[in-house]
Amino acid sequence: MFFKKIFFCILCFSLLGNKNYSQNTVGLILHEEETFEGFTLFSPSANSTVYLIDNCGKLINTWECSNKPGNAVYLQPDGSLFRAGQLINQQIHEGGAGGLIEKYNWDNDLMWSFTYNSPSYRAHHDFQVLPNGNVLLLAWEVKEKNEVIANGRDTTILSDEKLWPEHIVEIEPIGVDSGKIVWEWHAWDHLIQDFDSSKNNYGDVSLHPEKIDLNYIRPGRDGRDWQHANSIHYNSSLDQILLSVLYFDEVWIIDHNTTIQEAQTEKGDLLFRWGNPQTYRQGDDLDKKLFGQHNAHWIEEGFPDEGKIMIFNNGAGRTDSLFSNVVKIDPIIENGFYKKNSTGKFLPEDYDWVLNNNIPTNFYSRFISGAQQLSNGNILINDGAHGTFFEINKDEEKVWEYVNPVTIFGIATQGNMVVNPIGEGTNTVFRATKFPKSYSAFIGKDVLPQEPIEINPDLSLCELPDTIINPSIPFKIFPNPVTTYLHIEGYIGEFNFYNLFGQLILNGKIEEPEEINVQKYPSGVYFLELENIPLQKIIIH
Repeated sequence: MFFKKIFFCILCFSLLGNKNYSQNTVGLILHEEETFEGFTLFSPSANSTVYLIDNCGKLINTWECSNKPGNAVYLQPDGSLFRAGQLINQQIHEGGAGGLIEKYNWDNDLMWSFTYNSPSYRAHHDFQVLPNGNVLLLAWEVKEKNEVIANGRDTTILSDEKLWPEHIVEIEPIGVDSGKIVWEWHAWDHLIQDFDSSKNNYGDVSLHPEKIDLNYIRPGRDGRDWQHANSIHYNSSLDQILLSVLYFDEVWIIDHNTTIQEAQTEKGDLLFRWGNPQTYRQGDDLDKKLFGQHNAHWIEEGFPDEGKIMIFNNGAGRTDSLFSNVVKIDPIIENGFYKKNSTGKFLPEDYDWVLNNNIPTNFYSRFISGAQQLSNGNILINDGAHGTFFEINKDEEKVWEYVNPVTIFGIATQGNMVVNPIGEGTNTVFRATKFPKSYSAFIGKDVLPQEPIEINPDLSLCELPDTIINPSIPFKIFPNPVTTYLHIEGYIGEFNFYNLFGQLILNGKIEEPEEINVQKYPSGVYFLELENIPLQKIIIH
């Protein structure tokens, strides 16, 4: 007899051949042989649950959390989960706001939580767990009007009469709900401006790309959320930190190898910035390369293009047409410094690699989103605005696709549309991350696949190895679809009857023409397994 775990794939092979596309609207949409074997982690914007799924969309694990997501979530090598949670803050509230960091074990027990949320500061978007167990938090801090003016801000671009510049704090976890700040960096310590010559930070912006122009604003963005960083990433080999700064359309790199006091000085200035040299008067719109980007990170050692920086380039603010792409850049380091050209603009001049849709404007994710280099050369892309994850191979062909079924209206049923083709979905996801099955987090853990997330799932896309069949054996199965009794003629041997989820619901031995009473089973798709005969799909009405 066949093992029941392979029955879906036999059906898929016999019905679809090598073509794995489906008419599914949620869950698994595409599954090709070149798909990277692993589990995908994501935290839907619509609820407080974190999900880990396999390539078939079946659940491997879930973490039920107490607060809505503050966006980022990370699975650690020991199987623990760190996630950002969202707290209430009437003074600081913008997209990506969080305020809470939590740690859960594999079994969903809360191990540690830390609140960084007050009227004057609030964690947001992203964080990083360092090799020593400390946590880097990305956060806003409030600067009131008097301090903003005292530092040389042009008051004509101060519509909210205050600013929220970025800062980073490194937290050493203590106990179950506390932590100690052991390092910090503040963008406010690294300003330059050419508006008010009476201030100490007055200077030529074009000659100091290491400084942040206090009076740079993205067109139409003169509000309090001045910089709006949306990702943070740590490079342990360099001991440096990479930020994606949305409203500057840039990525920044700063040094982590400083004391708190040194971080306030020129040692804490920007080591590198890239994407929009207009921010330091070294170009115009033609030199702009990043547009509302997210998920800037160094590619892991041992992976294709290791050490390069991968960025999801959302495309918001493009002047020609709106489209998203994924890019890699390869900063040039000489004698320990990031290289600039003769005029002072940071290199490289252009992307090292770029992935566009064949028709660029057919792919546009306005906000959130990300991309991940996989070890086999594939790339996982999260179209966050539409809650859709897809994987491409080395030839830039799509080999896997999954649509998040968790929406603002609840869990979707297969067949329901959750994505608006001309807008955003009801199922947005900040980021998705795929882990190989060999990842240490899964060692000794129960990773037996469970049912998919969506209601009434269709798993016919999942292929498993072919099986030996003998089509010469005469037999008849009728009627199909069936309402009351399923008749089997011309077959002697054992049978197994499975529901859509692969659960064995009936078995027995047939020694003469047999009829199976199916009246007690709900309407839907079932599968009949007979020895040496291809798996049979049975529809019960």
